[in-house]
Amino acid sequence: MASRETTELRILGELKIPAAASEVGRMRRWAYDMLVAAYEAVADDVVLLACELATNAIRHSGSATVTITLATLADAIHVEVADAGSADRVPRIADAGPDATGGRGLHMVDILTGGRWGTYTSEAGRVVWCQTAFPKPRAIGEEPKG
Repeated sequence: MASRETTELRILGELKIPAAASEVGRMRRWAYDMLVAAYEAVADDVVLLACELATNAIRHSGSATVTITLATLADAIHVEVADAGSADRVPRIADAGPDATGGRGLHMVDILTGGRWGTYTSEAGRVVWCQTAFPKPRAIGEEPKG
């Protein structure tokens, strides 16, 4: 996906937070509350992905704020995290060894999304996005089958 201007993208919500680690919990609750009613089967994975991307943006971009966008496509939940970008850091999968204390986040994103993630530059800075496939959402109040 080159950018969020794709016409099939339906925005569920957007949250702008200060770029502080203490704000990730608020973002986590916001994302979960937004997803759980219709997308319960993937809500935890999507929240994990959003938290990883937001934490990376907070830690590595030097931005004052970070914006998280949740959207749907025909077959996936789409997550975007926008920040001011960093002149010397480009998001990439690190080659973290077994004793490393970090550097595994984008590898986890890559696994959970089946490689459906990437970055692009916007007028405001950098956007890191990912998508995870979801089962057909059930109607609110509908009991799970099985």
